[in-house]
Amino acid sequence: MTEPAAIVRVFDNASETYDNVGVEFFRPIAAELVRAVAPQPGERVLDAGCGSGAVLVPVAEAVGSRGQVTGIDLAPGMVARSRAAATGLDQVRVVLGDAQNPAYPGGSFDVITSGLVLFFLPDPPAALVAYRRLLQPAGRLAVSSFAQHDPRYPQAMKILARFADSPPERRNHPMFDSAESLRAAVLAAGFATAEVREVEVRSAFNDAAHLYEWIGSHAGRQLVDGIPVERRSLAISALAAELDHPLDFTTRVRIVLAHC
Repeated sequence: MTEPAAIVRVFDNASETYDNVGVEFFRPIAAELVRAVAPQPGERVLDAGCGSGAVLVPVAEAVGSRGQVTGIDLAPGMVARSRAAATGLDQVRVVLGDAQNPAYPGGSFDVITSGLVLFFLPDPPAALVAYRRLLQPAGRLAVSSFAQHDPRYPQAMKILARFADSPPERRNHPMFDSAESLRAAVLAAGFATAEVREVEVRSAFNDAAHLYEWIGSHAGRQLVDGIPVERRSLAISALAAELDHPLDFTTRVRIVLAHC
């Protein structure tokens, strides 16, 4: 697991280009998450790790002016992105906050969402317990995590690591190993029911340079930042030479819907 401060720094550095390089990836996943939890008019929602607002904005539109949506993120750049995305939505408040243990009274929310965030946290099972505490007795939780990357994505990361001075190491918590282990972790946190389903997202890249840009626009920024400027063209050339083309990736994502 990468240290929390390092993860915050990575996403703060990537905030300007995050989900903003012409690749369909985060928004389709967010749409599936919102569809699963089905926010209702007037509900109070917490979006833990709100990023660029891909989940936050459609949730706010669903709960309407009678609802309340709070977005929290530890990266100041991401808070700014979400605030900008939510312009005109008076029911939204975005603040600096920790998705590991959000600082709100118990029972503050009807719904909690967290899109592609949980596996970055220092203690994912403890975060689930915290979310359960924050929910009303009939509350709902929706989280997403990766099920299976396109094989060329880890291949690309290994290629780029050859050109980095200090390639980062990160290992997921074992609760993310399978749909069954993820469901078990949610139930162990005190939720009454948990349903896990998988969705596919297809992403197309114009060329190796576009793929490199995309990797540097999200958590992969940590690896890309470790590649000296003088080696970057070599790294992109290696991607172009070693990856099968066309560069269109299929990613499988798990969506968990849990009820208290």
